[in-house]
Amino acid sequence: MKQLLLLLSFVGFTSLFAQTEYYSTDGKNRLTEEEIAVKQTELKERFTKVMKKEMFVSLKVKETVTKPDSIIYVVGFDIGDKKPEAGLKKSPLEALKGNAFPAMSLQTLSGEAFDPAKLNGKPTLINFWFTRCAPCIDEMPVLNKITEEFKDEVNFVAVTYEKPEAVTAFLKKHAFEFEHLVDGQAFINELGIQNYPQNLFLDKEGKLQFVEGGIAYNRVEDGELKMGEGTEIVEKLRSLLE
Repeated sequence: MKQLLLLLSFVGFTSLFAQTEYYSTDGKNRLTEEEIAVKQTELKERFTKVMKKEMFVSLKVKETVTKPDSIIYVVGFDIGDKKPEAGLKKSPLEALKGNAFPAMSLQTLSGEAFDPAKLNGKPTLINFWFTRCAPCIDEMPVLNKITEEFKDEVNFVAVTYEKPEAVTAFLKKHAFEFEHLVDGQAFINELGIQNYPQNLFLDKEGKLQFVEGGIAYNRVEDGELKMGEGTEIVEKLRSLLE
């Protein structure tokens, strides 16, 4: 009887700490392994039809969230015509979380070398974008309001792979009140960034704390999509200022 009670207690103890694995495509939804596989299949079929050749879809882990009862893999999709290796592929950004962010040895719009040391002592929001990215352009007015709210409390930096001439021409038509770093393809490749826009949050010590996609759209009454107010970005910046 004692052995039976001990066995039952052990089973109860281990089940109490069992963690269910989920996947999330936006940090909010929760998908099972079967559900994420269905999404992969749908994307594969869609892109194979569009590209008129077999395409492959693999999962890339952008962030791992561990909770008492679950492990949540926040994932993105890599789409290409080469068969990927089996298993989850982790983004370089995932390995960087909690560690010092690589120095951004990039060029400013004026042609000067950017000094990463100027970011020390304040939280930093780094936005990755390009001039033909519609969601990037849509979120710029919201990002500009956020820069006004935090003013000198936070560093705001925008990074693109494009040349200074293209960015300068773009900024004549669109206000984007960040400090701009250009010609950053090698650095972007180093970080494994493939989806735009991408927002990274560094703490006062220059350590990467949060990785977010673009500001979420909201569906309004007539069914159209409207850019959100960037609440998630504001909350993260406030937490880094505490």
